[in-house]
Amino acid sequence: MRNATLLLAVAALVPLRAADPTTPVYWSAGQTSELDKTAASRLNKDAGLGTSRLMDSAFILYREGNSQAEIHTEQADFIFFREGEGAVIVGGKIANGKPSGTGEIRGASIDGGTKYPVKAGDSIFVPKGMPHQFWLESGQHFTATIVKITPKE
Repeated sequence: MRNATLLLAVAALVPLRAADPTTPVYWSAGQTSELDKTAASRLNKDAGLGTSRLMDSAFILYREGNSQAEIHTEQADFIFFREGEGAVIVGGKIANGKPSGTGEIRGASIDGGTKYPVKAGDSIFVPKGMPHQFWLESGQHFTATIVKITPKE
């Protein structure tokens, strides 16, 4: 009976992971700080990043290395830099871009984009279909909250 109850409880939670919540969710500064630490503790040294999921459309990113260049064909990124510093290159053309998943194109770098220096307190909106890449000098890192937005057509 206990296993059946546990199975039902887990089954009831599965749909929650398939979409964003339909009720308010609050994260205190302390909870957000813990999520920042979790993202940093999940650092993949090869990729230079670690993450903590807030919900399907939002996550915390800890980065201490450059990213690949990327394009999201269906969603925009609203990025809030909360700690540290680095840069985001936006626009231009993705070099050697190849599909890497549904609605995603990734490549080695960006040719001809605009480099925006970023630090805690800064925000940037990257429209869908726009190449972008995180760029950090040696020794830099940042923590950001990224919210995925599906634009109205």
